[in-house]
Parts: sequence; structure tokens; C-alpha cells
Amino acid sequence: MRGASKRKEQAAFQNSFGLPADPFPTLLASDLTPFAFWFEDDPEGGCVRFLTERESERLMGLPEGWTAYGADGTEIRPLARYKALGNSIALPCADYIMAGIYEALAGKEETRGNV
Repeated sequence: MRGASKRKEQAAFQNSFGLPADPFPTLLASDLTPFAFWFEDDPEGGCVRFLTERESERLMGLPEGWTAYGADGTEIRPLARYKALGNSIALPCADYIMAGIYEALAGKEETRGNV
């Protein structure tokens, strides 16, 4: 998909999406991975674009503008923001994992006290 897009081969790019009933192809990891989509009623009109910093922050569960400024108040470049977001963990996932760990530990402590 990405290769066809970079080479501007329209037919190969459109064929890489598959049919609407097929599973969506996984995009390979790179510095900046484009987001690809198409409408089911218009499979020829697929599109590849990059997520904005705001969209990336939302996907990670962060407030908008969370990565916009550094600790000293200076504005952070977009590439550095993407890198920081790519090296982080999504907050909803971390909350879920930590809640499971808490429940497991709390359950074990209660069991020990009753034995």
C-alpha cells in the first residue's frame, strides 16, 4: 500500500485496500504512518493521510494540546510530538491494566487475612 502510494501507482494503491468485506490491511510501522480509509459505498475513493497531532493525542486518551509545549513553555515541533506520542502508552489501556493489577492484589490481601 505505502509503496504504491509513494510511487503514485493509482491502480495498485486502490487494489491494496481490498473489498469492503475484507479485513483492513495492517500498515507497517515507520517514522510517520499514514492513516488510510475508504467509504463502503465508494471503494474507488480511498485516501491516505497523516493523523494530526491533535488526533494522535485523542487516540492516546490525552487532552488536546497536551504535547504542544515543553516544561519550559516553548512550543514543541510536530515531529517531536509524534515521537513522544509514539513512545507512550494509551491512558485508557494503562488505566485498565492498573485496575486489574489492583483488583488482583486487593483480592489476594483479603484472602490472606481470612485464612
